[in-house]
Amino acid sequence: MAPRDTVWLDLLDVGFEQRFYDVGGIRTRCIEAGEGPPIVFLHGGGGHAETWVRNLGPHSPHRRCYAIDMLGHGHTDAPADAGYTTDEVIDHVVRFLDIAGIDRADFCGESFGGRVSAWMAIRHPDRVGKLVLNTSGGLPATGDRHQVDVQDLLARTTASLEAGTEEAVRSRMEWLFADPGRVPDEFIAIRQAIYRRPGIKNSLTTLFSRLFDPADAKRYWLTPERLAGIDAPALVIWSDHNPIHSWQDAREGFSHIPDVRFHLVKDAAHWPQWEQPDEYNTVQVDFLRGIESANEGAA
Repeated sequence: MAPRDTVWLDLLDVGFEQRFYDVGGIRTRCIEAGEGPPIVFLHGGGGHAETWVRNLGPHSPHRRCYAIDMLGHGHTDAPADAGYTTDEVIDHVVRFLDIAGIDRADFCGESFGGRVSAWMAIRHPDRVGKLVLNTSGGLPATGDRHQVDVQDLLARTTASLEAGTEEAVRSRMEWLFADPGRVPDEFIAIRQAIYRRPGIKNSLTTLFSRLFDPADAKRYWLTPERLAGIDAPALVIWSDHNPIHSWQDAREGFSHIPDVRFHLVKDAAHWPQWEQPDEYNTVQVDFLRGIESANEGAA
């Protein structure tokens, strides 16, 4: 599959808007679409709202969708005095809900956004309806493979931020895909533009140093005891080529959520919502509507 001309083709027939909110002095970017109960989409570490452009349209008949750039990401402000801890990112999400007038929302988080979404359900259960964890971060480290994948990600991220060249940014994007040929050229240009924004290199460098510092990461591990405290109905979507944590890791780790179901997407890596959007959207929309379609027994 060749890269497509523009990442916006999936939104050509969708009524959507880009808005900027003042969230406690932080100019916060959000792509919005649809009508109905709210759902908040949270991208991964180093990501941005375009992560979800293939998903907003299919969700928009059923939900009011909010895909935000989290603190220090995308076109949201990256203040120099922020520490970019997971706590600060969670606090920014909560304040966004307040400013946007959202009392309670479903949450869908990918990678780091999954970690943040899970902690929202743990710490702010009154603000979370249903929970979707898409190749979520936050599970404890597991073995040598985990360390190799982490070091590979850090090397690609560092080179991408420091060099900013098309080659370096493409290498970082290819880490997300089972088929590197699916990386749209426009995503490279989008990320290069983001990396040129004030404070972004500092915010993302600081964030990743915290994410993979063993002592800091342990503070936010999604342990069995913590996951057992999640009251929200949850769907875990994984992929057969996901780096860092395998399908087995996901099944074992997230099984401690009391009300959880699982779905495995094949022929995808860290972005199943992009590589296999039809399957992904069907499964997630069904879950949000109360239709059980997850493939619990997939291997």
